[in-house]
Amino acid sequence: MAEKLARRIRMANIQINMDSLNPTSFKKTVRHKVLDGSNIYRFLPPFGSESNGYPYRKWNVIWGLVDPTSGRMRPFASSSTFEGRCPVYDYLDILKQKVEDLKKTGAADEKVTELEKYISAIRPKSVYAYNASDKSGIVGVLELKSTAHKKVISLMNEYITQYNQDPTSLNSAVADSGVWFKISRAGTGFNTTYDAAKNQNSTKDPNTGALVYQDDRSSLADSVVENFDALAYDLNNIYQKLSYDDLKDILIANLVSASDALPELLVPGFGLDDVSGGNVEQPVSFVQAATPVTPVVPVTETVVAPVATQTPATANTDDLLAMADDIFNS
Repeated sequence: MAEKLARRIRMANIQINMDSLNPTSFKKTVRHKVLDGSNIYRFLPPFGSESNGYPYRKWNVIWGLVDPTSGRMRPFASSSTFEGRCPVYDYLDILKQKVEDLKKTGAADEKVTELEKYISAIRPKSVYAYNASDKSGIVGVLELKSTAHKKVISLMNEYITQYNQDPTSLNSAVADSGVWFKISRAGTGFNTTYDAAKNQNSTKDPNTGALVYQDDRSSLADSVVENFDALAYDLNNIYQKLSYDDLKDILIANLVSASDALPELLVPGFGLDDVSGGNVEQPVSFVQAATPVTPVVPVTETVVAPVATQTPATANTDDLLAMADDIFNS
């Protein structure tokens, strides 16, 4: 008895969550991908203490930077999402003006083109993250671009008006049911288009023989309904949040590295002062990019939260379209 009491006292002094020491307790983030053609998903209810009743979370994501500490490409959340300002936006405002000035002075087209490619590579891209389930019952994060997101929101409003029901409900009863959506994708690269519609099933009218279309309100997998709280993701934490200053340090490290091939990338306040003053100490693990633009980061189906699996920064500028086509699913 005394031994058990003593053990309880010792454990009371341990503040760490013991579950965090169990390797099997780490939750992995499943990311759904919008593939060519039609993709059927059901958007799930708002989840997490910061959801504020929203079934989605907007993120501005930067895909074109290398993490100086690992030497690998990975996505960074723009600090504009939670601080209202971002060093990448501030830098791009300056660099865009520099490009315009270079054009006026008759700078070589190749140099201007490379600068414009770099701007495109690191410009934050807006995505709207949802918790969603596919027909097989796999719950994951589904990211949509603005065009598809706006269409989904419009369809949800339409559904509420028509049924007076929640389109994200876990239920599938006549008086309370969510609905399945069809997210479609066509084209490649910057010519990729996305659309959304309510998924519908067709039946023949027994009297006329004409096809009648009805919204797909079929059931979610039982596992999703019963284990929603364990399967859903807090959409406010699917990307690491770095402060303005921390993100700026990462940006400057990337600019200094890329400036060997394109010195025009350096501007006052973003690398130029550091290089001229000898203040930049490059981490030994920082992988030097082969070209100024290296924005290829394939997103795997399952990655360890809060960031996606990374690949070395060895791609060339021609891979930008492939990156956009493969990663940005909305």
